[in-house]
Amino acid sequence: MRYILPVVFRLIYACGLRANEALSLKCGDVHLEEKYIIIREPKNGHDRMLPISSSLANICTLYEQRCLDRHSKGDYFFAQKNRRRYAADTLYKWFRKILWKADISHGGKGLGPRVHDLRHSFSVHSLEAMSRSGLDLYYSLPILSQYLGHRSLEATDAYVRLTLEMYPELVGEIDNLCAYVFPEVKLQ
Repeated sequence: MRYILPVVFRLIYACGLRANEALSLKCGDVHLEEKYIIIREPKNGHDRMLPISSSLANICTLYEQRCLDRHSKGDYFFAQKNRRRYAADTLYKWFRKILWKADISHGGKGLGPRVHDLRHSFSVHSLEAMSRSGLDLYYSLPILSQYLGHRSLEATDAYVRLTLEMYPELVGEIDNLCAYVFPEVKLQ
């Protein structure tokens, strides 16, 4: 796990993956020289090809050289010694251990911090980067939605709402653009 955890958490954050998507990667789906991965059979059933950065490709290459010397394309990229896939629950338990070691409180099941929060952080940071680069949100939101593997813009709304405190000007633009797409939620 000491080699797997740093790589899998970086991959989840850097690509906005769900934990199961990262753990389901096969060696044949990780193309480090070309700098992309393929997510197969995800939650919503739409395979996707995602770019990875040079720095992430380098870290994955080091991991591959150290841990995957005799694996075939059909083997899991993050495999146990018996070559089986790790369960997402195992990843969650290790994440909580890391939080505890770092003296970061965990509020309990569903209260976080959670592994899935890395995906949310990716989404917020990506949307903010697209906005700052001048990309119109009319184009940014569908790109982010497709990248995340969502079936609709509405599914991406939960991720976008996290930007309110950090980027209020960005949320204002989104609200103006998508007022007809995302329903207003009234708190009780």
